[in-house]
Amino acid sequence: MSAPLFLGLDAGGTACRARLVDASGLVFGEGHAGPGQARLGVEASFDAMLTAAREAWRAAGLGPFDFARLRVGAGVAGIERVGVAGLFAARPHPFASLALAGDGAIACLGAHGGEDGGIVVAGTGSIAFGLLDGRPLRFGGYGFPGSDEGSGARIGLAAVEAAFRGADARLSGSTLADAVLERVGGEATRLTAWCDAASATDYATLAPLVVEAARGGDRTAEAILRTGAQAIGDLVDTLRDAGCERVALAGGLAGPLTPFLPEGLAETLDEPLGDPLDGALILAGLAPVGAAPG
Repeated sequence: MSAPLFLGLDAGGTACRARLVDASGLVFGEGHAGPGQARLGVEASFDAMLTAAREAWRAAGLGPFDFARLRVGAGVAGIERVGVAGLFAARPHPFASLALAGDGAIACLGAHGGEDGGIVVAGTGSIAFGLLDGRPLRFGGYGFPGSDEGSGARIGLAAVEAAFRGADARLSGSTLADAVLERVGGEATRLTAWCDAASATDYATLAPLVVEAARGGDRTAEAILRTGAQAIGDLVDTLRDAGCERVALAGGLAGPLTPFLPEGLAETLDEPLGDPLDGALILAGLAPVGAAPG
C-alpha cells in the first residue's frame, strides 16, 4: 500500500490534534499531543505536530512510519505573527508536502467546505477569520493579553481578578473566587506566584471553573461569560460588516458562551459543515466531499 494519504493538523494553544485520511476522506486514525501554538517556538510546535501525527499513524495500524506518503495541512495558532510563518516554512519536515496556515484559516475552511464564509473561534485564544471571493479576512487574534477577547485566556484572567478581590473580602459569596484560590493553594500570595509563571494556556485552564460556577448561579462568573460573549458577538458583527453572509462559531468555548451571546445573535449563526481538521485536510489538498467535508 503506497497511495498518498492526507493528514490534517490543528496546533492550538491547549492541544494539537491530527486526523489521517485517504483520498476519499475515509478516516484511518486520529492523534493528540500537547499545545502546538507558534508562540512556544518552532521546535516545540513541530514536536507536538509530529507526536500527534505518529499517534494518528499508530491508530491507523499502518505499520512502520512512512511520512513521505503524507500530504499535510497544518493550522498553527499564532503563525501569522511577523516573521513566524517564514521560520516554520524553513524548518525541514518528513512529509511529501506541508501547507501551513493559521488556526482561524483552517477553522473557516472546515466550517464552509472551502467556500466563502466567516468563523469566530473561541478557544484558548480567539480570532475572527473569513474568506470573501477567495480573499482572506482576519480580525483580532493578536495574542493574549492585549487581544484575543472572549477567549479562554481572557476569561481565565477575569477569574483571577475575581479571586484576588475575593481573597481580601472585596468580593463575597463567589464560588468562582473560592475555586480559583483553591486551585492554586488557597492564598492570594500563591495566586500571585502562579500568575508570575502563567501562560495564556494556563489562564485558559481556569475557564472551565468560570463555566461551572456560572451554571451554579455565581453572578460574577455569569458576568465574565457575558462580557466574553459580547466580545465574540462583536467579532461576528465585524465579519458580517465586512461582507460575510455565512458566519459560524467554533472552538471549545463556543457552546458555553452561546447562551450569553447578545439577544437574537445565536439564531443567526450557521452550523459549521466541518471542523478545523476538515479544514486542515482541505489545506493539504483533499477535495471537500459534497457540501460537508470530512
